Amino acid sequence: MQSTHPLEIPEIVSQVASYVRKHTLKGCALVSTTWYQAFNPLIWRDISWKNARPFLEAIHPHTQLVRTFKADHGINERRKEFLDLRFPNLVSLDLPVTPLEEDTKEWVLGHSSLTFLRLRGNKLSSVFWNTLLGFRHLEDLTVFYPKLSRKDIDTFWQLCTHLERLELFHPEIPHPGNMFSLEFPSIKEFKLRYVVYEVEIFFLKFMQRCPSLTSLWVDGVHNLEFTSSFSELVAARTWPHLHSITIESHKITSEALSKIIGGMQQITALDITCRQGVFAPDFMELLRPHFSNIRVLHLRSDNDTISLMVQEILASCPLLEQLTAPPIDASVVAEGKPWVCTKLQKLRLMFVYKRATYEGSTLSGFRPLVFDQLARLVRLEEWCMDNSNWNFAHQVFELTLGNGLDKLSTLRSLRSISLGNTNQNMGQQEIYWILKHWTNLENFKGYLNTRNSSLNETLKKRLNEHGITGW
Repeated sequence: MQSTHPLEIPEIVSQVASYVRKHTLKGCALVSTTWYQAFNPLIWRDISWKNARPFLEAIHPHTQLVRTFKADHGINERRKEFLDLRFPNLVSLDLPVTPLEEDTKEWVLGHSSLTFLRLRGNKLSSVFWNTLLGFRHLEDLTVFYPKLSRKDIDTFWQLCTHLERLELFHPEIPHPGNMFSLEFPSIKEFKLRYVVYEVEIFFLKFMQRCPSLTSLWVDGVHNLEFTSSFSELVAARTWPHLHSITIESHKITSEALSKIIGGMQQITALDITCRQGVFAPDFMELLRPHFSNIRVLHLRSDNDTISLMVQEILASCPLLEQLTAPPIDASVVAEGKPWVCTKLQKLRLMFVYKRATYEGSTLSGFRPLVFDQLARLVRLEEWCMDNSNWNFAHQVFELTLGNGLDKLSTLRSLRSISLGNTNQNMGQQEIYWILKHWTNLENFKGYLNTRNSSLNETLKKRLNEHGITGW
């Protein structure tokens, strides 16, 4: 009896498929019949359409395999061909860019299996909203520029009663309708972005009717009363399950922010933009009890004097996966405790040196210590060290072998690095090292050598030859 090769056993092939990146799936499907059967569903499962003409013809035999569909550009230009397609097993549809024509809306409504829908809403009719109300499986709805007439408002709120996630971008909803007579117990995530001033408080009332909220995103709110009232509600434990919060507002005060942090029983994700003033003195004291749970932390501020705070976070948050913070003084990193955030995948942080010497330490002395800290981030995939302040252009670390770049050979998962508006002095040796050690790198933004434009172009070309893009 002829034995089966292990790589022809369907269960093993399925395991292999779970580790393969999307751009290599097609090649894997050509290996054998068994591999085709395992990999072909993965090739067609998630489709992102960029208006390439062969696409519609190629997809027809595989429509039953498509589970998610996203159109990055308008579909109206090829509407007739597009409308001939039917995806019987579609669960996610993302059409965010172009207002939909009537027949395209009908096409959308023909896919009642959807659990996720994202679209532009300034031309949606009463028929559309009423039909969508019958989508029993719909859990996640994002609408850009929803402009609801008075007769559609009640239908919209009724639809929201069975959603788990709702995102509204620049909504125009003139009055609450029947909202105050309804509860929204299923909504766990709510995103509100760029709401007009007159109805900000109105949406705060809606949020109060969502007792199961676990994640909240408020962006572009300019009403001081809103941020003040919101902080009071969090402090009063209005949402006992809330553990993820994003606030991007020019009107939030450090006092309101402290109330929010102090009122959350658990924090796993925190994204704060504090444009006015600085973080209150008690901010870190309130945040420390959550260090063991925090996975995502983005702190944006015009203030660049919180280096000690950022260093403490890096040395105290073992589950941290994403971090954004203002520039950090490299001496603080070098002289601080070892970082424990070895699960970090995305880092947006610039290292600067503001003084030439330090007690018992010079620039050349502590620079390798900073690279030692970075070398701990073995799961790092995206590293952004973009500089938004030209005063720091000559004060950032240059990624050269002489400075300690070779210590970062541990960052084998790195896919993207961005060094915008920073001075760099790389040469052929650095590029050779990058190609050898960062084999997963796909994107490199910023100058490689700011001192020699000709060499910079040569180095860019070398990276391009190996499939690394950017600039």
